[in-house]
Amino acid sequence: MTQTFGGPQDPAVINNDEKLLALFSHLSLFLGGIILPIIFWAINREKSKFVTFHSLQTIWFHVAYIFLLLVVIFLWVMVLLVGGMGLGAMTKPTHGSHDMPVFFIILIVAFYALLFAFIFGAMGYSVYMGIKAYKGNLNKYPIIGNIIYKKVYGTA
Repeated sequence: MTQTFGGPQDPAVINNDEKLLALFSHLSLFLGGIILPIIFWAINREKSKFVTFHSLQTIWFHVAYIFLLLVVIFLWVMVLLVGGMGLGAMTKPTHGSHDMPVFFIILIVAFYALLFAFIFGAMGYSVYMGIKAYKGNLNKYPIIGNIIYKKVYGTA
């Protein structure tokens, strides 16, 4: 859930360059990964609180995204190893059959559906946050948004 608030900077005061940098920071999931918002943050941390706020949020979004993606993949590998061993021990092939058990196929399809939903959901959320930033809004990512807002603007 994102929150929009007035904040210390009025959207009319924020110039178009700042809005574009904030937009590209959020779209960096497509454009250049975590490096782009790090560059924007390093260049603008003393110049623009608006760009600093959005680039820091994007950096931490990338970190969380990569971490969660690795967790999902790790859990999938564990399911394959443990489930594969368990299914192999429970099912004995009849008459030389080497077919994969139906349950295992369902697990594979469910994993890929979850993985694609996670990836495309993150991409969609990045586009949404980028559009809001381009409009001059200070929308917050869940959890990390309040922390970064306090760090950049010094208030709650």
